[in-house]
Amino acid sequence: MLQQILTGQAKSFVLLIWAILLFVYFLPSVAAFTRAHRRFFIVLVLNLLLSPLQATALHFLAPGLVTVNPQDLASSIRVALIANFGLGWLLLLAWSLMPTQPDPRLVAARDSKLYDAVAALPLILWFLYGALQLRATLVGDWGMMASGAAGLYVWVQFFSLLAALLFDLLLVYVLVVRDKPVLKARGVLPRFFGFVGTFLGVGILQLPLARLTMPVQIVAALLVGAGSVGSFVVLWRLGKSFSIMPEARKLVTTGPYAVVRHPLYGVEMITIVGTAMQFLQPWATLIAIGVVALLWIRSVYEEAVLARAYPEYAAYRTRTKRFIPGVI
Repeated sequence: MLQQILTGQAKSFVLLIWAILLFVYFLPSVAAFTRAHRRFFIVLVLNLLLSPLQATALHFLAPGLVTVNPQDLASSIRVALIANFGLGWLLLLAWSLMPTQPDPRLVAARDSKLYDAVAALPLILWFLYGALQLRATLVGDWGMMASGAAGLYVWVQFFSLLAALLFDLLLVYVLVVRDKPVLKARGVLPRFFGFVGTFLGVGILQLPLARLTMPVQIVAALLVGAGSVGSFVVLWRLGKSFSIMPEARKLVTTGPYAVVRHPLYGVEMITIVGTAMQFLQPWATLIAIGVVALLWIRSVYEEAVLARAYPEYAAYRTRTKRFIPGVI
């Protein structure tokens, strides 16, 4: 598995599932830290030791629950869930959520630039891996182009994927150097929609490729390339104000943002349409519609935060459209 990750051959969807499971496993520690729990470090140590301790206890107290049948995938999954998310995990999560006086040191750490960078680490790794996955195709296309054997489609594909690669690397850069948020959205739903909206598009890549004619394939590649280039330009202008979750870091109203309020979401929609064209229908289209709907919802939550953080945002909103100049 590690070899596949290092060479960019592991499926993004599989990695995403593992990342979600890892996040859920460490949810007690995450909850304790975000609430500045006075016993955070004890919760963290227990969380780190929870899986082996829980598995050992179950082995002696209820060996039948942790008996694995190598021929039965369902039993392996059941044992893994019991060992990692059993009673001990539930008790630890409940403890991390209990009312307590906040630790001032954790409150200060939670509001620091270092914490913001660490919180962005999963996204940084995700986008770095996305760039790594493009490397093999780009090298192959470059070899064909250098030898003179490349057709029009290879040239279009190379430059569209190169734009996507540069966009991924730019995302990594801005996640590292971005400013601290001055205000965040309230509640769980804004973060949920931000997360799902960011990663739902990965589902399209798990579908079988569609059989396309060369003109349609070129149009799809051009849309992906145009969307990637547009995303690069908009993100470069957005700079240190970039966020995945609905947050206010700095109000940007110039450049592309003088034309529409959410140019990055607009060009992402172009990219997702070009991507969906290349995979099995109607499922790819349904996922693409879901991504577009979530981008819209994210923009609503984002505008609510910006309106609370910046009084001048109301005037800006009245003179600009959301995604398409003069339309919507």
